[in-house]
Amino acid sequence: MKNEMLLAVTQLAAERNLSHSVVVSAIKSALENAYKRDELAKGQDVKVDLNPNTGETVVRTVRRVVEIVENINEEIALSEAQKQFKEVKVGDEITTGFIEHNPGRIAAQTAKQIVIQKLREAERELVLKEFSDKTGEILNGTIQRLDPKHIVISLGKGEGIMPITEQVNGERYRVGQQLKFLVQRVDNSVRGPEIILSRNDPGLLRELFKTEVPEIFNGVIEIKALSREAGSRSKIAVFSNQEGVDAVGACVGLRGLRIQNVVNELLGEKIDVVEWSDDDSEFIKKSLSPAEVQKVVLNQITGSSLVIVPEDQLSLAIGKDGQNVRLAAKLTEWKLDIQHQGSISSDQDFVELKLENSTSVSQLGFASRTEKIIVEQGINTLGELASKKESLLEIKGFGPKSLEEVDSVLKSFKDFSEPIKPNNEEEVSSIEKEQNIVLEETEKIKEESIEELNPEEEILELEILEKSQQKNLEVENHPVQETVPQDDIWNIGKISKKKTSDNSQTLRFAEDIEGIRNSNESTTKKGKKERTKAKNRKGSSNKSR
Repeated sequence: MKNEMLLAVTQLAAERNLSHSVVVSAIKSALENAYKRDELAKGQDVKVDLNPNTGETVVRTVRRVVEIVENINEEIALSEAQKQFKEVKVGDEITTGFIEHNPGRIAAQTAKQIVIQKLREAERELVLKEFSDKTGEILNGTIQRLDPKHIVISLGKGEGIMPITEQVNGERYRVGQQLKFLVQRVDNSVRGPEIILSRNDPGLLRELFKTEVPEIFNGVIEIKALSREAGSRSKIAVFSNQEGVDAVGACVGLRGLRIQNVVNELLGEKIDVVEWSDDDSEFIKKSLSPAEVQKVVLNQITGSSLVIVPEDQLSLAIGKDGQNVRLAAKLTEWKLDIQHQGSISSDQDFVELKLENSTSVSQLGFASRTEKIIVEQGINTLGELASKKESLLEIKGFGPKSLEEVDSVLKSFKDFSEPIKPNNEEEVSSIEKEQNIVLEETEKIKEESIEELNPEEEILELEILEKSQQKNLEVENHPVQETVPQDDIWNIGKISKKKTSDNSQTLRFAEDIEGIRNSNESTTKKGKKERTKAKNRKGSSNKSR
């Protein structure tokens, strides 16, 4: 009996990962409940004294000492108890008899069920104590059972469940598969503590990098932000707190070993590691990698930004089904509008106003007096304010201080005073090509018209042509000084509207000199050819007469 009791307690404690004292307490509680049903107990309270080392068991009936008896089976009056035990007092328990330790079949079955129940309760308390402080940590687990609504995972000292909402689409699980799981929470339900595990939580990616990259664990490198679409792609932004430490390189590891371990744990999920920056424009550029970004325009009020990329990089910046820009938006916490350079109008002076021009004046934080004056002038948006800023001084009651307030608001956005200028060389080159085409078409028309004239008309046309050439020579010798507005140097549209630039002597760019010189030379050569043809035709007509 001694060896059997000690062996049973030791075996139960080992199987359930419980201490000997917990198992002994469960057995005592089970025996007490079983012996209460014994006829000898007669409804009295039963206490069991169990020595696990010797296996000795004593079962006794006890009553509680009270002043006034309400339950005769469980209580005894103080005066009556003092007849047997003089030093007894109210609240003590006295032994009134003993029961032979020989329970029947029913009592044994009851004791067994109670032992199992008590051990389960002890296990639940142990699990709750073990895992309640592990929320947000990674645990190794083995898949034990696949159910329609969840998966049961063995965690060694306990079991966890992974609901279908925490599973990753595309991952195929099998019984016996060993994976890493993130502890989301521990729920203490009626059935006991439930450890909720997850494979699609972004925190799993963070904790895996902490495990694989010692610099992150030690705090040298900090994970500033991350975005994840579990099973497909993730982006993580890192920053080095120590000078000389490459944050991205440390996370990738030698030959990509560190990041490859993370990818393997996530069963092939793609991961982009970018460097974090406190400059929002720079951070947005890096977050859209591997795409190249030309320019980023921010709207601090609406939290949106316009991202301009080369046309051949547009699809790469957006990503498959918009995944790249979606992850970048989550990473940077900005609303991103991706456009290529060709989609923006070339004559748009302020690309910056594409986002800001719709911002209401009431959102800009002006003083109530300043805001009232601005709105009364019909200025309701930031774009209108930027274009009509100079006219505000003409308003009565709007002084320099109010204008400084407007300037400070505009400077918080992109600089509205700097228009985006076109590429001068490309623009002028296109204008020169257009001028040459017009000149060639004009000369063709002249030649065709000369060939169709009769001899008298040809002579008259020749005289008119000579007079026009004489006037051109006089203009060349005494050029007329034209007054050009100061801002006309950027008015390329006016140049393109003048289809024939032969009579224009205003030089806006150095490239215009070539165009004027070439046009004058071509006009002179054409004039000589026409005079020669006209003389020949005149001579032939005289002979025929």
